[in-house]
Amino acid sequence: MDRRTFLMTGAWLSATGCAWPWMARAASAHTTVAVVDASLVDARAFSVDASRGAMPVFETGDDISMLWYTTLAPRLAATRGLLIGVTRASDHFVLGQLALRSGRMVEHARQPYATGSAAVAFLMGPRET
Repeated sequence: MDRRTFLMTGAWLSATGCAWPWMARAASAHTTVAVVDASLVDARAFSVDASRGAMPVFETGDDISMLWYTTLAPRLAATRGLLIGVTRASDHFVLGQLALRSGRMVEHARQPYATGSAAVAFLMGPRET
C-alpha cells in the first residue's frame, strides 16, 4: 500500500468509522475521478480527502445527468478511469443508470457510506472486455 492510499484510508476510517479496501484502491489510481454531493456531511469529508490526494472532484449540482454527459462520460471514455463517489441514493441511481447504459461502465461496489447515513459510496469502472 502506498502512502497516498494509507493516508486516504486512514482519513475515511476516522471520519466514518469504516473504510473499504475497494475505495482505498480506487483512490490510489491516477485515473480515478470523484463525484460528491456537498450537501451531505459524509460527502464533504470524502471530498476534502479526495482533493488532498490530487483527485479531480466534481459536485453533483442540480442535474447529475448534465454532469454525466458534459464532464464525466467524456473524461472516463478518454482515460478508461474509475468513478468513485459519495452521493444521495437518488443521484447514485441516476448516475448508475447512465453509466451502465453507456455500455462502457459497470458498478463494482456500492454501500451505505455510514450507518444511518443518507449517502451511498460507490465505485464504477470500465467494463472488462
